[in-house]
Amino acid sequence: MDWAKKNYDTVVLGVCTALFVFNAAFVYFESSDFISSLPTASEITTNKSEATPAETTAIEAAMGITEKPVLWNEKSASNEERGNLFVSRLFILKGDKLIDPIESQENLHPPIPNDWLIKYGLNFADATIKDQDPDRDGFTNLEEWDAKTDPKDKASTPPKSTKLRFIKFEQKPFMLVFKGNPDGEGQEFQINANNARTQFKKLKETIDGAPYKIIAYVKKEAEKNGVPVDVSELTVENTETQASIVLVVKKETNDPTSFGEFFNVLTNEKFRLQKGEVFTIKPDLNTKLKLIDISSTEAKIQDVATGKTSTLSKSSSPAP
Repeated sequence: MDWAKKNYDTVVLGVCTALFVFNAAFVYFESSDFISSLPTASEITTNKSEATPAETTAIEAAMGITEKPVLWNEKSASNEERGNLFVSRLFILKGDKLIDPIESQENLHPPIPNDWLIKYGLNFADATIKDQDPDRDGFTNLEEWDAKTDPKDKASTPPKSTKLRFIKFEQKPFMLVFKGNPDGEGQEFQINANNARTQFKKLKETIDGAPYKIIAYVKKEAEKNGVPVDVSELTVENTETQASIVLVVKKETNDPTSFGEFFNVLTNEKFRLQKGEVFTIKPDLNTKLKLIDISSTEAKIQDVATGKTSTLSKSSSPAP
């Protein structure tokens, strides 16, 4: 006993070692019995049962899903932005109101409706979206919406004439001036050609040096400051175009063949047109246009192929 007390640590270590050896021997013999109880390869029989067609189809479908998982559809059947699984669709704060661009009746960028911006995938959250040109055809989104064209398709554009600016009107005096009726009977008329040469002509006669003939005369009087004034009218007709013009006695008349100066915004070019002239504008050289009328305030342009007309008001600011 005295020896055990003096060598306590040695005794404890010996007891632990004995327990470890015992446990190792127990595990060894137990595992030997388990292995000997397993069937041999010759004793194993194969299960020859086969999966049914329905089970095979289900397995193949499951395999397909694992290989190509279903993605969250961010858009509805109508192609509207509906957000995704974790993020809501975009709402816009306008002033103190939160606007849903899809459901709201209030347009974010009037007059363009929200559904038009959504249809073409345009960023309705951008304050400058109306002035942008996604397809770089020279026309803004506002111009494309107004013309009902595709803002993402360069081949789909508004009429090129909308990019014209009417900047200057040129009017010159008519080449003939009706000076009077010398005989007072309306049988012979004094005509000045180009304000220089004087001629005396009768009805149905052609004026020398000008493609005009006299076709009608109307004697008229008006009162000015209590005094009768001769305002008789002489009508002449262009022998080439059959266009007629009325000349008032002793009064200068504007030439019906007027001119205008225009500016092409797409190409930054100026050009001059005569009333009645057929022309094209760059870059579209296939569409023929015609200046059908012009005045000091506006010009009317016609598409020769479609007959559609557009009116250009005279620009208040000069072109660059």
